[in-house]
Amino acid sequence: MIFAVFGLYPLVFSFYLSFIKWDGLTEKTWIGLGNFVVLFQDEIFYTSLWNTLVIGLLYIPPMFIGAFLFAMALNTAWLRFRGLFRAAFFLPVVTPMVVVAILFTLIFGQEGGLMNYLLEGIGLRAAPWLVSEQWSKITVAILLVWRWTGYNMVLMLAGLQGISKEYYEAARIEGAGPFQRMWYITLPLMRPVFLFCAIMSLIGTVYMFDEVFVLTMGGPGTSSTNFGLYLFDVSFTDFKFGYASSMAYTVAFFVFVTSLLILRLRRSELD
Repeated sequence: MIFAVFGLYPLVFSFYLSFIKWDGLTEKTWIGLGNFVVLFQDEIFYTSLWNTLVIGLLYIPPMFIGAFLFAMALNTAWLRFRGLFRAAFFLPVVTPMVVVAILFTLIFGQEGGLMNYLLEGIGLRAAPWLVSEQWSKITVAILLVWRWTGYNMVLMLAGLQGISKEYYEAARIEGAGPFQRMWYITLPLMRPVFLFCAIMSLIGTVYMFDEVFVLTMGGPGTSSTNFGLYLFDVSFTDFKFGYASSMAYTVAFFVFVTSLLILRLRRSELD
């Protein structure tokens, strides 16, 4: 019953709205595929998808590499205060976005920002982190790496701790070195965790809102407006709920297909 009210009903109602013109106040008007016709002619929609793709390509690879390296370090037996390091790496995930906005504004502010102060201190030019169409995406990507590396690190650390030590002992007896043990044992057995992290990162990147909203508000212009922020603007600034629903279902379909392709690739490797 709870799922039907808070899960199934919103899904069905939003699907119905995708064929409706409605601002939340006036009477609903059935327009069929009209919202989808407008959607595929919307330049800002394509821009938001492109920005989402670019931001994802900028932050996901370094985030994955950093998360795996940190997880490997925290999984070593000789490291002390592992609980403290784990909490420190995970802290950005639970930090309120208001605090994050203040912190990153102080770091990447054009006037008096810490990063530009350091750049100028070593003889380099100050970078327009938040006021340039090119740099705004990079700044958002840096924030995302900082915020979500710890989350993925915890997942990868759990995966590493689930690998039996007997595999490593047997490989060590056979003369396998550290690199060989990582390549032939750790990485293959970590693929399900990598797959889960990849799908979650895909979904999170597409529907990301808080980070872009508090840091750049999608600007300058629409240079850092991602799909999640544009969906919010269409819904709660323009009050085009039917059009927003058509956007959400169109992108959700492509996310669903991409996730299936990733899962299919994993199954083909196992066959």
